[in-house]
Amino acid sequence: MRPENVTDRPGFEQRMDPLSEVFGSLRIQDAVVRRVEATAPWGVRYSGDIGLRVRFGLVVRGSAFLKFKSGRQMISVSSGDLCIFILNDEPFTLVDHPRSAVADFGELRKSRVGGAIHYGGGGPLTTMVSGSFGISKFGAPLISRILPRFLHLRLDQNRSRTFQSVLDILAEETAEPGMASSRLIGCLYELLFVYVIRAYATSSAAPPKGWLAAISDKHLSKAIEAMHSAIDKSWSVASLAREARMSRSAFALKFKTVLGQTPLEYLTQWRMYRAGAMIRADHLSFSEVASTVGYGSESSFSRVFRREMGVAPREYRRGVAQSPSEE
Repeated sequence: MRPENVTDRPGFEQRMDPLSEVFGSLRIQDAVVRRVEATAPWGVRYSGDIGLRVRFGLVVRGSAFLKFKSGRQMISVSSGDLCIFILNDEPFTLVDHPRSAVADFGELRKSRVGGAIHYGGGGPLTTMVSGSFGISKFGAPLISRILPRFLHLRLDQNRSRTFQSVLDILAEETAEPGMASSRLIGCLYELLFVYVIRAYATSSAAPPKGWLAAISDKHLSKAIEAMHSAIDKSWSVASLAREARMSRSAFALKFKTVLGQTPLEYLTQWRMYRAGAMIRADHLSFSEVASTVGYGSESSFSRVFRREMGVAPREYRRGVAQSPSEE
């Protein structure tokens, strides 16, 4: 006899985890991982020309100062700290001391031996694991809307070990690819990224407004989960307020205050994102896509899609076909 699954029980509605859905839809590309062993004095300048990439760095040992080109204040980072640069093309430097000379990372990268870069003057050691991955141009706008451009997490010892373990596996796979390496690397990066965002969302550094704040809120998260789980449902502000266990007026005000848009604006935006993903897959008709995301007619769906995405569904599909490398 097949064991009972809770999702088989009458009246059970399986809820979609919005964080998993958003980041599970990313198309991770061109993943790289490097280990930097820097001995004092040392300094590294990183170019901002990274394209549609997410870049990160974990301080394994030692400490450093990070400074963006446009900023005056230096950010102190030490063992266990993780920095994430999300589609952030602003140049920055990392140094062991504010007065240390800096070298261009593009040049240092050429000296890599066995996945590691050794650099510096022979003094105290700082070890960092850094890397980056690209995402498609279709996923970039959503990510840039819901996440800050720079995250600095001060991790506890257990979390730091977890991150380093994942990064070590990534380093091995990127240095010596084996069977299904590309798939494994993508899964590991997705795991790392989701874990980072989850840790950030529950930290004191997380802002009180925005998408992460909303999905961390015990009331708003229920409404967002409901929308993601039943995107084709004819939702109203009142029905979403019931999901959130709030009055209609209190829910509408709080949603707009935290996310900067109304509940139905959010629903429309997410529907069009999902529709775009289905159109890019190119195996559904436009009427099927319209029905899946909650529109009774293809014409009404096309009108909203053009308004939100800037092009009609057919033009959007043609654009994908003409630039498959971007997918």
